[in-house]
Amino acid sequence: MKRSGVSARWNMTPGLGVRASVLALLAAACLAACGADTADSAAGAGSGTIEGSVAYRERMLLPPDARLQVQLEDISRADAMATVISSVTLPLEGGPPYGFTLGYDPASIQARLRYALRATIVAGDQLMFTTTEYIDPFADGPLQIMVQRVAEPVRHSGDAVPNGGE
Repeated sequence: MKRSGVSARWNMTPGLGVRASVLALLAAACLAACGADTADSAAGAGSGTIEGSVAYRERMLLPPDARLQVQLEDISRADAMATVISSVTLPLEGGPPYGFTLGYDPASIQARLRYALRATIVAGDQLMFTTTEYIDPFADGPLQIMVQRVAEPVRHSGDAVPNGGE
């Protein structure tokens, strides 16, 4: 009995079947267009970009061999080292801020994981500056990364003991 009442209700609204069909086709077309767009952007490796600048507060010149490295890292696992998704290394000329553009493959980004940017300034094999805070790589607006100076490394002078071992 309810079944006939339901069909009677549908029959009371003229053109509902046509409207529902048109809406369903329109929704399917929109989803297909979105899916094609996503597939195209994911297929092109390196089609995603992150742009920003890196600076430090110290008033100092960097050695001529100094270079900036910016990495996009997966930091989801607390019990493991971060996985590098993409990286760019640039020679540094002049003073800060230093602009960068980091390309990455959008297909390698998963919504359930957590990502961060890491920036370092290296001269030779010595780390001079590094990020010390979380940097959201997908934040709105321009990324401005402030790196902190690393403490001077302890210099080893062989096995000599200061003050004659006293």
